[in-house]
Amino acid sequence: MAATIKPVGVLKAYIDNRPEAPVEPGRTIRQTLKDLGIPPELVALALVNEVVQEKAYVVQDGDVVKVIAVIGGG
Repeated sequence: MAATIKPVGVLKAYIDNRPEAPVEPGRTIRQTLKDLGIPPELVALALVNEVVQEKAYVVQDGDVVKVIAVIGGG
């Protein structure tokens, strides 16, 4: 069984503007982001099954990982 990543906002551009993508379990969120070409430093918040997790969290079968970008402004 795969896991799913759901980038929010500008992060969707890294997965061709799709709402979600399947990812392999057994890797950290940080590694998964790198595999997808998403710079981990752009991610301000990671939610796994709606619970806040660190980027060191190891993705498990069936997880839904939502990542939200850093928001800047001035």
